[in-house]
Amino acid sequence: MKFKSIALTLFSVSVASIFGTTAAQAASFSVLADNLDNPRNFDFGLDGSIYLTTSGKGGDGADQRCVPSPSSQFIPLCAGNTGSLLKIGTDGSTQTVIPDLASLALTPFGEQAAGPADFKFDSKGNAYLLMGYAGNPETSADILKTPSLGKLFKVDLVNGVLGTEVADFAQYEVANNPDGTDIITNPYAMAIKGDTAYVVDGGANVIYSAGLDGSGIKKVAAFPTQPIMQSELEFPSFEPAGEIPPGEQPSDAPGLPAINGQGGEAPSGPPPEGTTQEFPITFQSVPTGITLAPDGSFTTTEYTYFPYPEGKARVFSVNPDTFAIDEKLTGFTQLTGAAYDEQGNLYVLQHMNTSEWKNILQGGEVIGDISSSIIKVAADGTRETIWNGNGLEAASGLTYRDGALYTANRARLAEKGQLVKIDLMSGDKPKKVPEPASVLGLLGVAAAGAASKYGKRKRQEEKLEEILDKVEVL
Repeated sequence: MKFKSIALTLFSVSVASIFGTTAAQAASFSVLADNLDNPRNFDFGLDGSIYLTTSGKGGDGADQRCVPSPSSQFIPLCAGNTGSLLKIGTDGSTQTVIPDLASLALTPFGEQAAGPADFKFDSKGNAYLLMGYAGNPETSADILKTPSLGKLFKVDLVNGVLGTEVADFAQYEVANNPDGTDIITNPYAMAIKGDTAYVVDGGANVIYSAGLDGSGIKKVAAFPTQPIMQSELEFPSFEPAGEIPPGEQPSDAPGLPAINGQGGEAPSGPPPEGTTQEFPITFQSVPTGITLAPDGSFTTTEYTYFPYPEGKARVFSVNPDTFAIDEKLTGFTQLTGAAYDEQGNLYVLQHMNTSEWKNILQGGEVIGDISSSIIKVAADGTRETIWNGNGLEAASGLTYRDGALYTANRARLAEKGQLVKIDLMSGDKPKKVPEPASVLGLLGVAAAGAASKYGKRKRQEEKLEEILDKVEVL
């Protein structure tokens, strides 16, 4: 065997080892809980158990607690008591901690529910549960009769009930409308720092801070809009699925947080070419994820407005003291979660990799690829897809713990939802991977070992110089 072929083979192996697809670096996918109704966000207890919110599947409409959903083609949105807080034990058991919580969902499929949206413990072990909403509480509250929605509660886990009301985001939206657009609310995710809860509302398009001591809402800030030329947006072509009430317009709400419903005026002039109805464009942010960053700020993610332009979802940094909001990253699609690992790497979750209307009809019929993906963003900005599809679908909410990522899978579907774990180390301790700068060092060592076997030191040096010259050219 000639030294040249040995060296090139070793070089190829070295490059594959160092630059190869770490996205497939022995990560594993496992289901911790199955057959759930619209699972959403969660937190870990001291014993390692996971407390998971399920937004339920609404009601069947028999009691007439329904309103046309402007965020979902006016399909009936009906109320029921099908939401819950679950406890997933380390032994795989599932226990209902709080049953029969308020839920709103599209009928008859129970898709895109709003109800229990997030659960978190504070540093003292107190538990808090966030309830979402499905639109404008000003006009729907009397019909739906769901007074617990749109609020944050301190939870009584011992007795399995909602405890003290901490904050009423729905009422705040009605009274103040902080982003100055339509009156819609959907508290979607939260993080706790000290004695304060920080809540992103994908309907109101804002971030709130609320005192856990009962002092109520402290601060609020609206996320920046993102104007895009209508000619650059891709629209579906379909008729409304439900009967349009007089004077109503389709809303600009996203699918999963459809209940994040945005609303707004339809644009003047003819509809986009190829469409059969007018679509409102309000450029709203629709924040859906929040996590505490290593520097003490909050990192938030957005879903973007209808028609959910691909590659336009952003990541923001929020100063918890001033509530200044800065755009941190862009170039994602329909983000619904974020998390950091011990090294400060950021992971973001794409709910679907392409605009949701291409893949799933309002009501729950899957017509395309609903694959989700998790993207790792290193401190230097390098991006790497950790997991793409392969069982991960329409996911929402992301948490990192002990070398693994956890998310609610099929988070917008009734009876099909899951809680899943993606183990980044697949049960093994991570091996130290050399930095790219050490490629030449590895190559030199490997090649020298192979060449010495043939006792051709001088030839070895000549060949190494040739290889190094080729590396420089590459």
